[in-house]
Amino acid sequence: MISIAGYGLRPEDVEKLNVSQTQKGIAGQMLALPSRYSYASVSELLFELRFREHTIESARELINSGAKFATFSKTYGNEEFWRVTPEGALELRYRASASKAIRNIFGSGPLYAFECATAIVIIFYMALVKTIGDQKFDQNYQRIILYDWHYEKLPIYTDKGNDFLPGDCLYFKNPEFDPERPQWRGENAIYLGNDQYAAHGLGILSAETIIKKLNGLRKPGAQTSAYLLSQVTRVDIPALFEIIR
Repeated sequence: MISIAGYGLRPEDVEKLNVSQTQKGIAGQMLALPSRYSYASVSELLFELRFREHTIESARELINSGAKFATFSKTYGNEEFWRVTPEGALELRYRASASKAIRNIFGSGPLYAFECATAIVIIFYMALVKTIGDQKFDQNYQRIILYDWHYEKLPIYTDKGNDFLPGDCLYFKNPEFDPERPQWRGENAIYLGNDQYAAHGLGILSAETIIKKLNGLRKPGAQTSAYLLSQVTRVDIPALFEIIR
């Protein structure tokens, strides 16, 4: 359900929103789920819908960018914008434009390699650039370190459950992964809708196909299948809305 300042929205209210069809579809799914999506204003709701649509777009763009999957020790990036730390993080260079640096990952993908949790944070950053614009993004994000789940002023949280929406990050766990390839202990993926998931290093695939691929990366003699974990990772939009307003 959707609540704005304590008032519950109805399907007819959603139809009146001046938003894209994708955003109306997301709002419709919010109404249908038992979870409560609460906002202080209509502006907050519209911000979330735009952010989610941009997350879906950005996830597709990253998969098609040519950026490669790599473990932390083998991370690399365009040194015009990023410094690679000894730990394998991409650190925004001093006085570099944060928005240009994020956009460069998508426009010059072959110059980059990183692992899947980093990819999710990059996707969320790009969605925010699209949502608030380059100038406002640069004002709010003058220091960025891309490393695993590290993020600057981007309130990301994880909840248990299966109430997920397009634009959420889900996790496919591989409990009997091959110890020779520990990077395949699981896969973070952005849910695009209609059983399609953007998984860095694997592509845009159905849940069943991601599970099959992870099962092919288990240790010899493994019996336990990979599976979609009952948890959802997303950006806290009301909190983000307050940070960047």
